[in-house]
Amino acid sequence: MHKYLATILLSLFLFSCSNSLTEIHVGTTPFFGETAFYIAQSKGLFEDQGLKVVSHPNSAGKKSLQALFNGDLDIAHVAELPIVYALAGSEEYKTGKDISLKIFANMIHVNNIQKIIARKDSDINSANDLINKKIGFYKGTTSEFFLDTFLLEHNIKDSLITKVNIDVSEQLNALKEGKVDAVVSWEPHASKMLAEMGSKVHSLDTMIDHSTLWLAVTSASYIDHNKEDLVAYLTAIKKAQRYIQNNQQEAQKMLARKTNSSQQVIQNIWGSITYDLSLGEQMLILLEDQHRWLRENKRVKKRSNPINIEDAIYLKAMEKVYPQGISIIR
Repeated sequence: MHKYLATILLSLFLFSCSNSLTEIHVGTTPFFGETAFYIAQSKGLFEDQGLKVVSHPNSAGKKSLQALFNGDLDIAHVAELPIVYALAGSEEYKTGKDISLKIFANMIHVNNIQKIIARKDSDINSANDLINKKIGFYKGTTSEFFLDTFLLEHNIKDSLITKVNIDVSEQLNALKEGKVDAVVSWEPHASKMLAEMGSKVHSLDTMIDHSTLWLAVTSASYIDHNKEDLVAYLTAIKKAQRYIQNNQQEAQKMLARKTNSSQQVIQNIWGSITYDLSLGEQMLILLEDQHRWLRENKRVKKRSNPINIEDAIYLKAMEKVYPQGISIIR
């Protein structure tokens, strides 16, 4: 009888603990930037901080950001360009809701994960062979910015190629079926294409040293009511990053599973990734460069005044969790 009662009391205690967790809905992407998130989920680090984190997977950070603007998420993980589009007033992010976007952390830094993968039977051996060809890219993501930078590097006018907007998750099939001659993609998708299509494709050379960040963003209204939850969230992410440093092979295996990639693909790129929380000058420079590109290329309706990126930065959560990661000049 006493044993039965103890079991009931324990069950009630565990139930009350689970009910006391604060639920947070987060938009994620099968990408290297999510490694700390995956670790925090699998190791119970979010629960340790009093959070029940629900993951909403998307093919790209752009879709997570759209879901945030629609009110379906509390936090979105996303690269730089979709944020710049949103801040600049792109129609894709106009939902009728009053969303003031805030960046509260960067979770990784990685170089040169953007690739142009071309079909050999389309006679594409160098950049100039892209002229008069169909090039797949995902509009509103870093692949769009990278493609324009690549064309500029090789003095190819935008009008000399045919751009085809394709979700990154559909690019492999589009390339296989010959719907496009080449695609602009990012890792691990690019390496999957090279592995699956083998000698039929290759990656074009470039001198571009393109950096990619993976930013955690939310709305000003969410911050107003959930400041401590953001601190708890970043605390779990930071603990997961420390775990990654000490358990790299385990982290690589988990990332391979979560992104449906081979371990070889993950290992090939692993050394170029820095897992660390930050809010720095480099982030501001990247965001401002891409905003300047948007305005110069008239990708969004021109505003009377350029946006001030610094107005979209929320520092207080990082100040509590990892102040040494802040290098923004204030």
